[in-house]
Amino acid sequence: MMMDGASEIRRRHEASLAATVGSFAQSVVYRSTRDHVCPICGGAKKDGYAWCVSCSAHHHSPYKAQLADMVRIFAYAPMESSSDVSNQMTRYMYRYKEEDRVGSELARAAVTEILVTELVLRWGCIKEVSGGVAPTAWATIPSTTNSPRAGVEHPLHRIVCQVLPRVPEVKLRAVGAKSRSLSPDLFQMECECAPDTLRHVLLIDDTWTTGGNVQSAAVSLKRAGAQRVTVFCVARVVNYAFCASVGEGVADGFRALSFRGGQWCPWHCMVEP
Repeated sequence: MMMDGASEIRRRHEASLAATVGSFAQSVVYRSTRDHVCPICGGAKKDGYAWCVSCSAHHHSPYKAQLADMVRIFAYAPMESSSDVSNQMTRYMYRYKEEDRVGSELARAAVTEILVTELVLRWGCIKEVSGGVAPTAWATIPSTTNSPRAGVEHPLHRIVCQVLPRVPEVKLRAVGAKSRSLSPDLFQMECECAPDTLRHVLLIDDTWTTGGNVQSAAVSLKRAGAQRVTVFCVARVVNYAFCASVGEGVADGFRALSFRGGQWCPWHCMVEP
C-alpha cells in the first residue's frame, strides 16, 4: 500500500531516529512483571509500592492536584554510579549543551531528531492520550539561579524553538535554586497568557532524575491557569547502584532493556502500524 506524504515523512524520521540512537538507546517502560518500575516516570521502585520514592513524595505533597497530568520519556540515561557517564545516551545529555566539545554536534542532532519524531510527528498521538486536546502551547524549564547557565538561554530552548516554531510558547523564569524536591515557587511565568493558550501546555525537559524541577514547573503552570500539563523528557536517569538497592535483579532488569524501534510510540507505549 502506498503511503501518503505525511506517513512517508514520519517513516523517514523513524528510520533516522533508529539509525541515530538505536544502537544504544533503551526505551522507557512504565511497568514490569516484577512490579519494580514506577508507572509515572519509569524509574525503579520497590514492589508493592505504587510509585518510586520521588513520585510518591510528589503525590503525597499538598500540590498533588497541580502535578503534571502525564509524563512520557523517550529513553533511559543509565549510570553505574552518580559519576558515571560511559553510556552514550548519558553522554549525549551532557554534551548537547556544550558548544566546543567533541561530539556535541552529534548530541544536538540526536536530541533534535528525538523531538521532531516524538513531538511534531506524533502530535496526533499526544492529542489522543490527552482527552482529544492537542497541546496549545509549549514550555521548557530554564536554568535555576544557582546554575552556571542562569540568565542564559538554555540549549534545549533553542532546539525546541526550531522544532515547534508555530506553537505558542509559555515562557518560564527561575526565581530560586535547583532542588531535587518539589518546590512550587521555583518557577514563574514571565507574562500572563490567554486561557486558550493555557488549555494544554506541553512541558519539555532534557533529563528526569527525581522529577523535582519538572513537577515544580508543572505546579507553577497550573497555578497560572494551565488546565492540562503534559511532560515530555528526552531521558530518564537511572542509577544502577540505586536500582540494586531496590531489589535483587532490578539493576539487571534495567540493563537488559533495549530500543524498541523508531516506530515505537512513547505516548501510546506501542509500535505504531
